[in-house]
Amino acid sequence: DERQYVFSGRVWLDGEKPAGLREGLFSKVIGAFFQEPDDSPYRFWLASCAESYLRGSSPHEQLFAAKSGLLHHLVKEIISDRLHCAGSLQTSFDLLGEACKGNSEVLHLLVSSLDEETFRKLMSAAAANLVDSNVFLRSLLLTVERISAARLFKSVEGPKAADPWRDHDYGPWTGHSGTDTRFYLTHSWWDASILPIENNSRNKLKTRSANEEAYDDARSSDWFPPECTLDQATILGESIPSRETSPIDSTVGYSGWLFSPPTTSLSVQGDPLAWALGDAAFQPNTIERLAWFLITNQSRLLRDLLRVVDLRNINHENICCLNTAVVVAMFASRRKQLPGLLHELKRLNLEEQEAATRRCEARREEETTEGIMVKSMKLLNIVEYDTPLPSPNRSLRRVSSVLGDRTDVLRNFRELLWFWSEYYIHRGRDRLSLEFSSHVRFQEWYKVVLTLTEDDGSNTSLICRPVKLPKSPYQRAARIVDTPRRTG
Repeated sequence: DERQYVFSGRVWLDGEKPAGLREGLFSKVIGAFFQEPDDSPYRFWLASCAESYLRGSSPHEQLFAAKSGLLHHLVKEIISDRLHCAGSLQTSFDLLGEACKGNSEVLHLLVSSLDEETFRKLMSAAAANLVDSNVFLRSLLLTVERISAARLFKSVEGPKAADPWRDHDYGPWTGHSGTDTRFYLTHSWWDASILPIENNSRNKLKTRSANEEAYDDARSSDWFPPECTLDQATILGESIPSRETSPIDSTVGYSGWLFSPPTTSLSVQGDPLAWALGDAAFQPNTIERLAWFLITNQSRLLRDLLRVVDLRNINHENICCLNTAVVVAMFASRRKQLPGLLHELKRLNLEEQEAATRRCEARREEETTEGIMVKSMKLLNIVEYDTPLPSPNRSLRRVSSVLGDRTDVLRNFRELLWFWSEYYIHRGRDRLSLEFSSHVRFQEWYKVVLTLTEDDGSNTSLICRPVKLPKSPYQRAARIVDTPRRTG
């Protein structure tokens, strides 16, 4: 059956899912998901079932899902030109991200199937719908960084016989594995003992095979080496510049995003990152090209994420955008690029503020000219109604001091990080969820947040001086209802 096939190791050798296998529950869910139309209410629930299964699955099960046609179906759904129903795009992005997260083989299958047009359409859809796609982009970043760590460092221990990536040169980094390293929520059920049941039970218990136990033993909790071991800026084993490249007009796509490196320049100054990654960065179907895209657009990704969420509208639905922004900063810090990232973000923020000021001035001049014409027509009795004239002394405020102002990206990020700290420091289960979804210790999450919120004007601080923030709800006295005490 399928379970034996998946854990026999053949899933890594066969090009696609072979015919004739006895379908299991997961394959039936995926098959039903393929058949549902975009506006079907069952499509979301079937995708949620598949996503929940993949969230705690092994690399073998991820690869089996990818080879069952899931990758092709999801990419086709995302890049289609038709109008997507509410929630449909997010469903596809979330399921695609969970299928390839942490799995270099599935990521290789994904990018190898993309040509230049498909790559641009997929990433354009992600850039234009960040509320729906930010978790997918976070999964791509986590997987690329895990592959990069494997090329820079050798794994803590040699590959075991059950290690599915032992014969691959693009496998992910793995740390020491075993029961003593399973600190994450994803491993909470591994040490549970199996309870035997009676043989005459209607549903006989299927014990795990020796292959499954070996694969579980080979799985690692840590996906990334400790940050203290990183002493140079690298990606996929290659040294990279500390700052991003300048935008090239011919490759600029949605909102300034770059989708392909320049090919007209013959020198390293054209795009240092692309030339450092080699010829593979200029091909759309390589992991190097995906790494180039994510690193080159990290400041634009951070800027656009902070455009859709602020201190006034953040909730359980969009806090994932803030978490993705923190992940971008965290891996930039690992690559020694955090000062360059913030420098680029400040430049983009300043350019947008200046552009907004010019638009306001042009609008004011247009309104003033229109007001003069209306006044002249009124004197000539051409119009019989009064039109309010714009004030010529209208002031233009470039930076607002109101909380939740998205026109100043840096201040907005600083305010959101205050909320992030207040939210996660007092919620243990949510901290475990962060570790579960990223395989990064919460201490590293919190470390980069503290670095960004120093408020001392350093090159790793968002702002140069402290700002007024709301009072912590955990510092307020509890509300007590005054009720008369019973006597007697």
